[in-house]
Amino acid sequence: MRDTATVLFDADGVLQHARHGWVGALDAIGGEGFASVVFARDLPAMRGEARMRDCLVAAAEEHGVALDPDDALQLWSRFDIDEEAMAVVAKVRRAGYGVRLATNQQDVRRDLMRRRYAGVFDEEFYSCELGACKPAEAFFASIIDRLDVPARQIVFVDDSARNVAAATSCGIRAHLHDPSSGAAGMRRMLEGAGVRM
Repeated sequence: MRDTATVLFDADGVLQHARHGWVGALDAIGGEGFASVVFARDLPAMRGEARMRDCLVAAAEEHGVALDPDDALQLWSRFDIDEEAMAVVAKVRRAGYGVRLATNQQDVRRDLMRRRYAGVFDEEFYSCELGACKPAEAFFASIIDRLDVPARQIVFVDDSARNVAAATSCGIRAHLHDPSSGAAGMRRMLEGAGVRM
């Protein structure tokens, strides 16, 4: 039996990267400090307890601005997929390992990512569907239950030390990815974790 059955990949900072200036664009729509208000209010959407559109409307009301929420939500599409990182994912899959996405996202971003990643992963795990966000251990416990494999057979790649620590505490073999190391760094990390490509 292989030491590794599947590899979980985080999205932001690992497989995709936000475009420079999108947070500033949110402030430009709602005024200075609006982005901070939005990020303070989006946790229910990240856990699937509310729609992101409703959280954005509530943030606008709190900040005292009028905006078209649907126009503002387009800002969440401002990210680029790292094609070199995706080539590593494809290589892992061709080697016979399961490949799965494990990411904190609200409903709008989830729907967009599902379209962009169609056919890439065996499964996609989104916090808004799991009802818990990284670094909560419940996020990882839910994935372990759904995969029905021992936690020790799961390798996880994330760019957040807190998320890596939480996954490790659940028995997952978690590794911290430095985004500046790029796809080459991720490949070396996976090989060091025993993932043979």
